[in-house]
Amino acid sequence: MLQLIPYGVAAVLGGLLGKKFGPVILSDQMGDPPRGEHPERVPTAMIELVGERLLQEESIILATEEVPLDNRHGNKVLTSEHEFTRTAEISFAVDRSQERSNQIKSSILRLVDGLVEKELKKVLHIEFGTQITRRVKIHFSTEPGQMVRYRLVWKQTSRRGVFYFNVGAERHVVPYVVTFGLSHAVESLGDGENAAV
Repeated sequence: MLQLIPYGVAAVLGGLLGKKFGPVILSDQMGDPPRGEHPERVPTAMIELVGERLLQEESIILATEEVPLDNRHGNKVLTSEHEFTRTAEISFAVDRSQERSNQIKSSILRLVDGLVEKELKKVLHIEFGTQITRRVKIHFSTEPGQMVRYRLVWKQTSRRGVFYFNVGAERHVVPYVVTFGLSHAVESLGDGENAAV
């Protein structure tokens, strides 16, 4: 009888330790824990993606390039061909300036941030940390007696929003910003006025 007591005590202690240091229960989308993390060291929590709210999506100017064509003394149309190349990065960041609960372990925050990144990659069909290169060849022309400056504008899309998560019984907000895509537009700057070409 006395020999059974230590086994009983060991079973109770094992059960308590298992509750305190059990693995994180994640949604199906989460996958494996981050490299270097051991599941037995992460506090027990339930992470559930509740939804997303898009705050803003806009085009931002990445760079501009100008081509002046001076045909003020010409008697026929002046044409010129130019080739332009631009590279841009597809990026993702969580807005750390927004206050989040100090009661959540940093390992849980990393898992939540990883889930946000994975969801955005799936929705936008992009791969963060990669680069896009675009090459365009444009023919410019200017009528006799005129001087025109052409401007090539390179743009990317910026998207800001928030994801809502339940971590255990608490609701948490994860603000994010992503930049992706690469496009261009051409403007003519003649007589001090802007006009699309």
